[in-house]
Amino acid sequence: MIITSWRICIFRAGPQDLPAVPQSVAHAIMLALIVQAVQFQLSLPLLPAIAQSIVAVVVIWAFTAGVLTMRSQPERVPQTASALLATNAIFSLLLVPFLIPMLPAMEQLARDPEADINVPALSLVGTLGLSAWSIAVSVWIFRNALDSRNALAILCALGLAAAVYIIAGGVGIMLSPQA
Repeated sequence: MIITSWRICIFRAGPQDLPAVPQSVAHAIMLALIVQAVQFQLSLPLLPAIAQSIVAVVVIWAFTAGVLTMRSQPERVPQTASALLATNAIFSLLLVPFLIPMLPAMEQLARDPEADINVPALSLVGTLGLSAWSIAVSVWIFRNALDSRNALAILCALGLAAAVYIIAGGVGIMLSPQA
């Protein structure tokens, strides 16, 4: 599953190439939960990081199920959601080395929102580049799953990114000690 997920990340495979079996879906969910919890724990205590990770996985699954059901393709939910979760886990791991140097600036900003902070340029460029690549991969996954043109896939990928950011991020903020 990891190899196929990586192939999806480099646009050499699609969600249809993942096995449509419950074990594969469970592996994708567990991988996403663990990797995202590790990433979120860079800036949150363990329990809020786990909660934010759970919410992110639920949002990805629910959004995917909603879109595919509206398009009369609910049978594609397991493979599509698994592809989104597994590729998200890969990007979360790739982001960690870029996020670590940014932690002091993020902590300073959390203490003083008006502080003048310095973010390492390489970390910022790496984070933005990986984020753009991740959204492009989500577009690729939706395009394959929906058998559609790019416009709908772009809307779905951006909608999913916004939903995860707002909902899971909101949970992280609400549960953080500074809240």
